[in-house]
Amino acid sequence: MTINWAGLGTVFLVALVASVLFVGLFSVGVASWTRRGEAAVNNVLAIACFVLCAGIIGYGIFAIAHK
Repeated sequence: MTINWAGLGTVFLVALVASVLFVGLFSVGVASWTRRGEAAVNNVLAIACFVLCAGIIGYGIFAIAHK
C-alpha cells in the first residue's frame, strides 16, 4: 500500500483554502449585517456573502453526493 503524497497535499491545500475563504466570507457577512442601518451597501454585501457561503455548502454537498 502506497500513499499518494501529492494527492494528499492537494486535498489538504484545497480544504485549507476553502475553510479560510468560507470563514472570511461569513465573518464579512456578519460584520456587514450588524452595520446594515448605516448604508444600503452593507445589506447588499451581507446578503452576497451569505449567498456565496450557501453556494460553497451546496457545491460541497453536490460533490460528495455525486460520487
